[in-house]
Amino acid sequence: MEINKPLVSIIIPTYNRAHLIGETLDSIIAQTYQNWECIVVDDGSSDHTERILQNYCAKDSRFKFYHRPENHLPGGNGARNYGFEKSKGEYIQWFDSDDLMDKNLIRLQLMNLKNKEKNISVCQYSRFNEDFSHSDYSSSSYNLIHSVYIDYILQNISLNLPTLLFQREVLKSYRLNERLFKSQEYEFLQRILRENEENISIIKDSLVNVRRHKESITGKIDKKKIDSLLKVSLIIIEELPDSIIKTNIYNKILNKHLQNLKFAYLKKESFLFFKYLYKIPNFFFSKIYFSFLYLLYYFFNKGQSLYKRKQIYIIQ
Repeated sequence: MEINKPLVSIIIPTYNRAHLIGETLDSIIAQTYQNWECIVVDDGSSDHTERILQNYCAKDSRFKFYHRPENHLPGGNGARNYGFEKSKGEYIQWFDSDDLMDKNLIRLQLMNLKNKEKNISVCQYSRFNEDFSHSDYSSSSYNLIHSVYIDYILQNISLNLPTLLFQREVLKSYRLNERLFKSQEYEFLQRILRENEENISIIKDSLVNVRRHKESITGKIDKKKIDSLLKVSLIIIEELPDSIIKTNIYNKILNKHLQNLKFAYLKKESFLFFKYLYKIPNFFFSKIYFSFLYLLYYFFNKGQSLYKRKQIYIIQ
């Protein structure tokens, strides 16, 4: 490790991204900060991902390639957790195998942490179409209303793992939940942001370019994804600090849970709907109301407009 230039571990899970991952790895090679290792963990690809990574590893020893072992569950979270186990860096940068780094991403985030004496740096990102010729979104347009944690769980601000650089020490007690099929990053980051609010520093610049293509857009939502989505939104409610329970923020979070419940409502997934409706703390009369709306829709396909209009206000 270079003096005053700490090692940064870049961890990338991948699955059948042979046609895209080369651009991602090239954007890492182009970093103005050069003391990094890049750990790519394959989650069972059936394309020629391994051959591409072998070429990169042969040319640059900073690249390391692994297959997710059986003791980690299939999926991006298992690959990310395993990559963290294999990493050696003082700082951790999770990244995605189809996105690109601005050449100054790592350097500016490290400077940000040093100058602000923090241990989590958050930058902004821009979303592009498949060939990066046009941007259709930038997270830099958002301004904080409450705090990073509150604005994140309310989805007033948009963050994802590639936009964060962590000092390794922060992550000692955190792992991604490998049993979730949807909202995994959201659940993981809300825990970290809630418990480390004072250690976060924000960079206003967009330093990550996210590729939007048909394979990266969430497809048809199935029962397992609905269950995962509702599980996460219930976790958000259950883990809220006491100081929020008697505020309007609590009402907004409850209503977001009800919006998520509508996936089960529209799919007529009775078990999931009632399971995650009746696990909401208190909320008795509204549970009766939404139970009625569910039965109305289940048997007569009516009540959607009533569900949409209903807003819950429960300040304890």
